[in-house]
Amino acid sequence: MYWKDIINDSDLWSGLKFEISKGVSGNYQIESGNNCRFKLISKENTILWGTFGSDYYGVWILNNKIDWDLKEMPINPINSSIIEESKNADYYKYWSRFFARELSNKSKTILSSGLWTITIGSEFKDKLENTSEFINDVDNTFDKENPRWLEWDIGRCGSIVALKNEPIEESGRIKWFRKLAREEFCPPVLVWFLSCIDGYVILDGHSRLKAFQLESIPIKFLVLNSIVEEEIKRDPKVQENVLIGLQKRENNKAKRKMDTEEVNKLLISVFDTRPYCRPITNSKARSGYESKWTSEVREFGEKQKLNSEDIEYMIERIEN
Repeated sequence: MYWKDIINDSDLWSGLKFEISKGVSGNYQIESGNNCRFKLISKENTILWGTFGSDYYGVWILNNKIDWDLKEMPINPINSSIIEESKNADYYKYWSRFFARELSNKSKTILSSGLWTITIGSEFKDKLENTSEFINDVDNTFDKENPRWLEWDIGRCGSIVALKNEPIEESGRIKWFRKLAREEFCPPVLVWFLSCIDGYVILDGHSRLKAFQLESIPIKFLVLNSIVEEEIKRDPKVQENVLIGLQKRENNKAKRKMDTEEVNKLLISVFDTRPYCRPITNSKARSGYESKWTSEVREFGEKQKLNSEDIEYMIERIEN
């Protein structure tokens, strides 16, 4: 695995980009088929089923919440020695590297070959200058509705889905993380952006998210994305015109002088040729998927004694 720090236009560290070598197939996969059906699976279980609403205003999620065995957990449990080590390091840099190392463990990695990033996320109300993504509807993370309707927002501000049941407030681990949150040493919550739901699932940190909420402290997130790099081509004529325009403005005493930051932003916008990192979640297309997906959803709903009307709304892709 090779990694490189991501520096934003304000010269601030905003994430980590790394590459997983060819031939690696992750333990988590998205399967998809006709009629906008998909599911997230591990080698052991189906984690969730999903389908788009008929008018594409949102997505239905049927969540198979399970408590992972230690051997199945994407990230090994964080212990006190790791916390002590993190106290002497840059917070987001340390934890992005920690998660990248953990996720690249070949015996249980969820990562497949290709490019990935881990960047800083937050709720919009708690945004930082180096925040890359905003996470919506955090208060409903542990919503007990199943299946659950997620309404899509404009832009990258998706909802968050818990893959485990809501942690018990009185558990020892919650109490420990609450103490760490008050001391500003609680590790961030690691979420994975899935383009099929235009939102996030929690890979690690259900208890930490609960601890942040109980302490009424802004939740710290790191966001995992699989990406493709797309080349950006600039028009030389536009670049030339911008330079001429800046020179004319400089020589025109009647016009307000642009400050250094304004000039830099303008020049970056027309001369920056760094590749654009586009998030994309790969999936395996399956033929004849509709009947299999539908029967699985109905069978799971019956087994879990879920609301049959909601199950049928999901199957029929009725907007909620």
